[in-house]
Amino acid sequence: MPLSTEPVELTIDGRVYAVEVLRRKKEQPEAPRLIIISRMINDAGINILRACLDGVKHFTPDPHEVWVVDNNSPMENLNWLFERDEINLALNRVEPFPPDVQESGFPGIDDQKKWGSYANAIGLEIGIRLIDQLSRYVMTMHMDTIPCNVNWLSFLSSKINGRVKAAGVRLDRARDPEGVLHVLGYMFDYQTFRKMRLDFFPELPKMDVGDKVTIRLRDAGYEVFSCRNTLWEPGLENQIPVTSPLKGFKVDRAFDEEGNIIFLHLGRGVRKSTGDHTSGVSLDTWLNLIYNSLIGAASTPAAYPGISRN
Repeated sequence: MPLSTEPVELTIDGRVYAVEVLRRKKEQPEAPRLIIISRMINDAGINILRACLDGVKHFTPDPHEVWVVDNNSPMENLNWLFERDEINLALNRVEPFPPDVQESGFPGIDDQKKWGSYANAIGLEIGIRLIDQLSRYVMTMHMDTIPCNVNWLSFLSSKINGRVKAAGVRLDRARDPEGVLHVLGYMFDYQTFRKMRLDFFPELPKMDVGDKVTIRLRDAGYEVFSCRNTLWEPGLENQIPVTSPLKGFKVDRAFDEEGNIIFLHLGRGVRKSTGDHTSGVSLDTWLNLIYNSLIGAASTPAAYPGISRN
């Protein structure tokens, strides 16, 4: 590893996880902690995460900490992360899977295809153990997401108060009639999370990773806030100006209350990076939009030659 890391052992769900930690950014407890879970099998996965980090850096002027928690990606795909001095880095070197699964039965790199939700939960559980325990806000993010408005983080944090304890970019109703905030992008009051001893573990098929946070907050009498999102409200497409590059761009688009699009989610990013999921917006289209229309082609990393720099 290019820089010195701190070895940490964390016992989570009865299993010890060996984590290499590099802490480079320290903010006050009021600053949100963004936890991004990564899994990079190849160059495509690297490009997805890089675009996410570039988007956060470009669109987040407010104080914040970014924590990238990587779930056992091949070592050769990790070196570039040490060059990102704006992030804190946690490298989990133990393949995450449920305790009732025999390790000898899943020896290969495809393990997380079978246990993706559980692996995502382990990554988040690692992240919340490494942040400052006095932190007020935590934001969970998938690596195939990107903020696209400078007010995105302050907007979500402004929704959290004594009554509302979580705010997210998408509310899903497929698994719960009232809807649950999708872990791809939601912020929560971390002190309430700790006090209630909440966790991210899924209970499939009824509850996916992170669903219990919404459900248990509601059971305790709290509320959650969700942005309007084109996935569940296709009619929002009509509100997007024809001049916007996000018009007709068929990914999750989350809106603030003034009608601004603040957050995007590609969907199935890890599976698209490995070729296991091919429907919907392609990776090349996603990356071209980010670098040519949102961030600017001048910011395109040399490692991704597919973007035009005209």
